[in-house]
Amino acid sequence: MLDDTKAAGPEPEEPTGMLILAVNESYWLAEGDEYLTPMLDGSGFFPTPIICVRFSNSIQLTAFIGPNRSLLDFWGLNPDVVERLRRDNHLKEIDGDDL
Repeated sequence: MLDDTKAAGPEPEEPTGMLILAVNESYWLAEGDEYLTPMLDGSGFFPTPIICVRFSNSIQLTAFIGPNRSLLDFWGLNPDVVERLRRDNHLKEIDGDDL
């Protein structure tokens, strides 16, 4: 007889999103570094849309990430990669100065 009940176990986790922070033409991956390689080479799975929060200056960005974080904590991204994500409609840009 077939058992129709599901095996008990943890629910699969939802993929975490990706977050890019930007000032002018400088970009940093703040969340989702587990998807960095597929995002960079454009193959494999990475969650989309990727949120890109744009700040008018580094003071606004620093206020957003907090005093205990540094941009050195994040992966720097080549602007050409971000442009490809934008062109492929994988990027959702929002104004960070309003947050």
